[in-house]
Amino acid sequence: MKLRGLILIVFAVLVVGLVLVVFVRGGASTICPAVGYAYTGDVELVFAHEPKAVAACFGEGCTPAPVTRNPNGRWLVPQSAPYLVPPVSVTSVFVDAADASGVRVARMLPIETEPTGEHPDGPECGGPVWFKPVQVPPG
Repeated sequence: MKLRGLILIVFAVLVVGLVLVVFVRGGASTICPAVGYAYTGDVELVFAHEPKAVAACFGEGCTPAPVTRNPNGRWLVPQSAPYLVPPVSVTSVFVDAADASGVRVARMLPIETEPTGEHPDGPECGGPVWFKPVQVPPG
């Protein structure tokens, strides 16, 4: 009987210790569901010097297609044909651009993402992302 009592006391001490650890750390942490999010919006290209011609595409070995400025003056590359040929995970964009003086840049540039903070289980779960504008260096 004494052994059973000792086991119960040890168990109670362990439970109290666990509760204290959780309390001291600020409460129970949020458990985030395993959900994958894909951003399907446009990729914005930002140039140091106004380009005369721009072509872009997504994926290794892709064929750049001409990009035109939108009515707001932004260079947006949609994640659709002819710029994107599935299956491609969009993590970089190939840009081929030339300015008025003929200086050309042609390179693969990484696309950085940023969480939107709109996860249904709270911002600590990450959640949906959007693409930050891609800065195209001068040629």
